[in-house]
Amino acid sequence: MKVFLITSSLILIAILAVLGYRADDVKLWLGDITMPLREGMHRSRNVMVPMSDGVRLATDVYRPLGDERRPVIYIRTTYGGIEFSTVRHFVKHNYAVIVQHVRGRFYSEGRYKSPYWTAKQDGYDTIEWLVEQPWSTDKIGTFGCSYLGESQIILAAANHPNHIAMIASGAGGAAGKVKDTFGYFGVFENGVLNLASSLGWFTAEGAKDFKVTPRPDDYEERMRSYMDYLPVSGIADKIVPYDTGFDNLISHSLTDTWWDDEGYTHPDDQFSVATLHINDWFDQTAHNTFKLADHMAENARHPRAKSQPVLIAPGVHCGAGKLKPGEVTIGEMSFEYAGKDFGQTYIDWFDHWLKDKPTDLPPTFEYYSIHSGVWNTSKQWPPASTGDQRFYFMPDNRLEKEPDLNGNPEQSGGVYDEFTYDPLDPVPTLGGPICCTYRPEDKPGPLDQRPLKSRQDVLVYSSEPLEQDMELVGNANVVLYVSTSAPDTDFTVKMVDQYPDGRAFNLQDGVVRLRYRNGIENPSSVKPGRIYRVELEMRPIAYRFRKGHRLEFHISSSNFPRLARNLNTGKDEYSDSETFVATNRVYFGGDTPSSVALPIKTSE
Repeated sequence: MKVFLITSSLILIAILAVLGYRADDVKLWLGDITMPLREGMHRSRNVMVPMSDGVRLATDVYRPLGDERRPVIYIRTTYGGIEFSTVRHFVKHNYAVIVQHVRGRFYSEGRYKSPYWTAKQDGYDTIEWLVEQPWSTDKIGTFGCSYLGESQIILAAANHPNHIAMIASGAGGAAGKVKDTFGYFGVFENGVLNLASSLGWFTAEGAKDFKVTPRPDDYEERMRSYMDYLPVSGIADKIVPYDTGFDNLISHSLTDTWWDDEGYTHPDDQFSVATLHINDWFDQTAHNTFKLADHMAENARHPRAKSQPVLIAPGVHCGAGKLKPGEVTIGEMSFEYAGKDFGQTYIDWFDHWLKDKPTDLPPTFEYYSIHSGVWNTSKQWPPASTGDQRFYFMPDNRLEKEPDLNGNPEQSGGVYDEFTYDPLDPVPTLGGPICCTYRPEDKPGPLDQRPLKSRQDVLVYSSEPLEQDMELVGNANVVLYVSTSAPDTDFTVKMVDQYPDGRAFNLQDGVVRLRYRNGIENPSSVKPGRIYRVELEMRPIAYRFRKGHRLEFHISSSNFPRLARNLNTGKDEYSDSETFVATNRVYFGGDTPSSVALPIKTSE
């Protein structure tokens, strides 16, 4: 039958091409009319769904064969489509699936202003339309990763009574001001711009008029060439010839009320949707996933919204469910992975909420511990089986369990390491949650950090070889006592596993901008030379440091281009080009015991 369909289709395409029909249009038409035979489903392409303001959004509708009503999985995208395997999976399990282009994108009408400007209202209006369709039940679920996940969380705050359940993956960028993250679009970290991912996304995907001049043919080369250009506010215009939202992103302070009109989740939002939150350890928004789940459960206005389980896989952005059992490599680090059937997890979740089937709900927290080889569950985060162990940064590159200054009390409070940070020669990004630079060296995940350890502006602190395995589950919390010769500067911290053969793989990193040492809502100037105490909660991870390995931390003041550079002047970091070379210090012992507290698993 398939051979007959293919042969017949090729003949028909040839005939219609001779008659003047475009081959691509003919292929789409043939694909639609043969879909029932090939895939066991109906497809209606570019159904124009009306919004409350009259704008119509292009929506592809996929339905199992037959006339009965079915629950709907609703997917909103700005990228033009999704993998057909996702549609096939849900239709196979007797769901209707709709894939909708956001307004101002592809065949959808309307104006595109910014990523989530109308996400809540347009989603609400679409659900209103869905429940009126003869092939739909009154129970709607939503699904997707990254933008497709963030738009779900924003929609959830609209509390449509028929929006019952959702699966939001890699969606920490929706957090907005929730729990003081100020993590808009996932591109701000403790107040510092994730330059690479924000510039890459907004120049590639953020054109306000989607039908104007296309992306330049040399776009990727432009990204590579202008990434280090100053001021930051001028970069996007040098890369693409159209208006993007990048300058809007960086021209408003993080506490500006402007953000409230952009659609992000707000601390006062309430929720009625049961949500399965999925992310990966090496995603730049993994920490916000935990905060969003907590926030949505706390602000539940319907009992089902108390269900906000979190499922964390060991990969990079939107990698959950894509790894095969056995040895896997993330970045440059290899480990054994115990597989998990994410596809069945999705079906069980939606069957429970949308079909009232007695499927088991996921545990409150489920996560993969790298190098342990197993999935773990917990009722709280961090798990009750963990306890903090503190390590101290010490002279001579030491990381110790006691703040020992070699028995010299006169040195107490006056011992430090220092380095020179030049914004025009920043520490290059090597691994971590890097995205969108189009530079071959910028691979995400754990990479060998040895090329950076010899730099004068990278301080390295290592423990003795571990005498037994040590499993970290949760967020490392760093306390630094620091000073600078500049009006402002950053301190970056990187947690590393040093292997016995010398390889040193980054696990998580973070940044503190001194002007935000009292919180993003309370920026304050820095007095050069004064010692300040700063705290940094690193992104969470579950990771087993094995016997014979060393726990290592790297401290510096830059991680570029993942993080935008602090120019050290105290002026606006994104509109200014002036730089200042800073002498930065990290202090040890006595009244200035710089240290890190690690949540270490103490029992099974």
